[in-house]
Amino acid sequence: MPIIDNSDEHYLQKHPLHDSLFLSTSNELNHVDLGPIFICKKEWLIQIIDNLESYHNATLGRRLAHSSLNHSLNLDYNKWKPKNSIFQFIMKKRILESFESWANNRVNLGRGHVTVISWPYSFHIQNPLMVSIEVGEICAFVQSVIGRSLRYQWRDDGGNNASITFEPIDVPISDEIHFLKTELNASTVAIDIDDGTGWPNSDGVPLCVIPTNVMKEFYRTMHELPETEITDPLIQKSESKSSIDDILCLSACKASSNESQRYILDTVEQIESWFSNRIESFGFGKLRTINLENNSFNVSFDSFIPWPIIGGIFLDSWQRNSGLLGKLTNIDVSDIHTNMSVISRREIAEFDE
Repeated sequence: MPIIDNSDEHYLQKHPLHDSLFLSTSNELNHVDLGPIFICKKEWLIQIIDNLESYHNATLGRRLAHSSLNHSLNLDYNKWKPKNSIFQFIMKKRILESFESWANNRVNLGRGHVTVISWPYSFHIQNPLMVSIEVGEICAFVQSVIGRSLRYQWRDDGGNNASITFEPIDVPISDEIHFLKTELNASTVAIDIDDGTGWPNSDGVPLCVIPTNVMKEFYRTMHELPETEITDPLIQKSESKSSIDDILCLSACKASSNESQRYILDTVEQIESWFSNRIESFGFGKLRTINLENNSFNVSFDSFIPWPIIGGIFLDSWQRNSGLLGKLTNIDVSDIHTNMSVISRREIAEFDE
């Protein structure tokens, strides 16, 4: 079972996450082990997924687990793997110690405490972030240690406890590691994380670290779902935009609306400051340009996560500042570069007349 440090010194330590983060030369937020990542509030992420499942009237946990596993398979676990031993009982002990060390470290990323029930096929998670995300991560690590492919299933009580079981399957597992080391940018990463170890917090609010590739893969698999009719879309209709984009934007906007903080976005400088503090510093994207005119504005940015999420966050902050209902228009997406306008629905109605 993971050892938890309850000493007073624990609360005076700088959180380990600080020294694990850096910016790439393309200004993406990176973690030394996970590669490109973004950081968000735990409850915000949970609300987005809950909103998505509600709008789709479907459970998306298997897609999240698949996305998490696919990304985690490409990580380099060499720093965690135990040294080989000719004695089986010593080797098993080393493997369990290796797993416990890895499992204890991942709590610093905003994950639950994992304990072994029956190695390597049964585990318990206490206080999980989202069981589906954690299942993929645990499955990838266990596969890397035992060298066999696994099928997973899980149960949870909807709260602080979950159980995972694995069973081996006859599918080849690749030993090749595709993890790419990112070129370091000398810029300092400044994120408000409370001192201490364990689950990261900002002013007592739980945070979590999510690899951007997990969210990109999840976004891709969502497009396999059937189109859903949106009665009040937030994105202007076009041939290149699907209902998935609208639902993801709506889910992010609704999740963000539950946050208590309100931002003033009346000038270009205020919007630039908001983007820096709310989007860039947490690894969501990088601002390019902003043009402000009356009650609407056009923004151009590089999106490191699916662009409708940033669009939803943007729209919520704009609506709360202006007191108007808004809509995203003139959307142009090319690779990671996104250009879009935000305009009030009143003005849209005037244009339609």
